[in-house]
Amino acid sequence: MTPVSSVCFLFPHLRLGGGETAMIEAANELKSILDVRVCALERGGEGQPFDLRAELNRRFDDVTLIPSAGALSHFLRSVDVLIWYGTNGWTPRALNDLPERPKSIRIVHTDKPEEGQLFCARWTDVIDAVVCVSPIVQRQIPGATWIPNTASLGRLRGTGGKPFGDSRRITVGYLGRLLSFKNIDWMIRHLKTLDCNLLVQGLDTEQWSGAALTALAERQGVAGQLKWIPPGSDVGTLLRSVDALMMFSRHEGFPMVVVEAGFTATPVIATPVGALPEVFADSILFVEWDGLVPSADSVRRCLKLANAGWGKRLQQATRELCAPQRVAAQYLEVINAL
Repeated sequence: MTPVSSVCFLFPHLRLGGGETAMIEAANELKSILDVRVCALERGGEGQPFDLRAELNRRFDDVTLIPSAGALSHFLRSVDVLIWYGTNGWTPRALNDLPERPKSIRIVHTDKPEEGQLFCARWTDVIDAVVCVSPIVQRQIPGATWIPNTASLGRLRGTGGKPFGDSRRITVGYLGRLLSFKNIDWMIRHLKTLDCNLLVQGLDTEQWSGAALTALAERQGVAGQLKWIPPGSDVGTLLRSVDALMMFSRHEGFPMVVVEAGFTATPVIATPVGALPEVFADSILFVEWDGLVPSADSVRRCLKLANAGWGKRLQQATRELCAPQRVAAQYLEVINAL
């Protein structure tokens, strides 16, 4: 076991999401201790309102974009320790083809077997250590280490303020990609029966767009209860403008949005998915399932309970567990154990 001095973080595409935010923050914390290099596969940023390269260039002095599998193989010849994630085949094949490859740390961000235990089992010859952001997934992969996500505190700037004026309805928020498994359409279909406002900061996907969801709200007669914040790297404005954050995904690993809500003391109402029931058992308001969607009655009960006290509970838990310095120290332990 020899302490290392330099590491490279490899991003598998140019889309900015929760996993990317977590990795950027880990790399940013470690660069004060180690020589940190950053590279990204030049894929998947097309058509996005903003992409990963802008954030990488803002946070790091030297960012390398990798245009092809061959270029990745050449780049990895000069890397000592590689930290990587995603299910693209470029990275493990490039590592496998090198006569002397760098030490390799694989990060698992989701609870999907094809990214976690199945992927790691397939490429075990090129993976020296596995880090999982969910303790549930960590227990499924022999030898894996659990390190939770941390938030980028710079993303949490924002003045807040209630976007619905003096409305007597509670205002809840949604933050993230507009994907079906996150049940964003269910929220809009139930705005009338839940008697709440919904503030959304989301990125369009092939499944749902802001325009399509606005049209859905109009058909449901709740257009006046739905407001939008343009996509961007700042999420603090939304989190400080709502009474609670809703996260009704059908599956997650360790969702970044909950960590960000915790750092801003925003109460969270969520489905019991991924690591949340284990890690935040006493600091999140959990709803019951009705098949693959939340129970409307359960959501109504949680809306009545949501208050600043729940936000403070979540804030205390995230500060203790997900502080950037604490997370970086855990990564450093894994790196030095290679």
